[in-house]
Amino acid sequence: MNRRLICLLCLLPALAFGQKNKGAAPPPPEPVAEDKTVRDPNKVAALSLLGDSVQLISLNPARGDTVQSGEWTASPAGRLDDAVLQTLNTVVKASGKDREIKLYTSTTRSLFGDPAALFVNGRLSLPGKLGDAVRQSGAAHLLLVTRSRQEPTLAPALPARILTALEGPGFVLDQRPSAQIGFDGQGGLPVFAPFVSIRVALVDLSDLKLKREQSIAVASRLPVNAADAANPWAATTPEQRVQALEALIEAELPKAVKGLVAP
Repeated sequence: MNRRLICLLCLLPALAFGQKNKGAAPPPPEPVAEDKTVRDPNKVAALSLLGDSVQLISLNPARGDTVQSGEWTASPAGRLDDAVLQTLNTVVKASGKDREIKLYTSTTRSLFGDPAALFVNGRLSLPGKLGDAVRQSGAAHLLLVTRSRQEPTLAPALPARILTALEGPGFVLDQRPSAQIGFDGQGGLPVFAPFVSIRVALVDLSDLKLKREQSIAVASRLPVNAADAANPWAATTPEQRVQALEALIEAELPKAVKGLVAP
C-alpha cells in the first residue's frame, strides 16, 4: 500500500477551563463555520476509525448462553484501518478516471468514544482538529468508516443464540454443546468465526451533513482441528487472525462503497 497516501493525524485533546455562572442557561451550539474551501467534486476524503481492538464473543457450556466479551489488540497496530483505506482507495479510483482520494486515520482513536456519537442531528462532529483538517482537503465528500452495533443474525455464518450485538471487527468462539453428534459419539467441533460489523457514511464536506450510509455485517468460519478444540483461539496466531479480518474487509467493503461513490 502506498503509505504516502495515508495522513496520520495525532490528535491532542485540549481542555478548556472557564467560569460558569450558577443558573445561567447553557450556550447555544456553535454554528458550523462558513465553508470557503474550494471543493473538487472528483476528490474524496476517506477516514477510517476502526482502531486496533477487536470484540471477542466467547460462548461456553459453563456459562450457558451468556456472553463473555473481551478485547484483543491487533499486531502490528493499524492493520485494519490500513485494509479499509486501501480498499477505499481502489474503489474510488476505479469509479472514474478523474477521481482522487485522500486517506486519513488517527493514532489517538480513543478520543472518539462511541462511533454513534460522531453524528449530531445528522451532522458530523469530529473532535479536536481532525474535522478541520478533513474539510480543508479540498474534497467534496468524506467516506467515514466506523464500528457499528448490529444483530448477529445479520451474519449467516455465525452460530445461533448469540445474545450480544456485534460491534466492529471481531470473533465469535462458540464452545457450547453441539447438536451434531459424530459417529464416535463426540459432539461437533467448536465454531471459530471472524466477523466485521461496520458502518460507511458519506458526508458532504461543505456542511458536514450525512448524505447516505451503508452498514456491513458479515462473517466467515475458520477451520478447527480436533486437536485444537479445547482452545481454537490459542491455536491461531495474531497474524492469522488479522488476515481473516482483512479478507472480510477486502471482500465485502467494495460492495457497500460502490453505491456511495457512484458518479
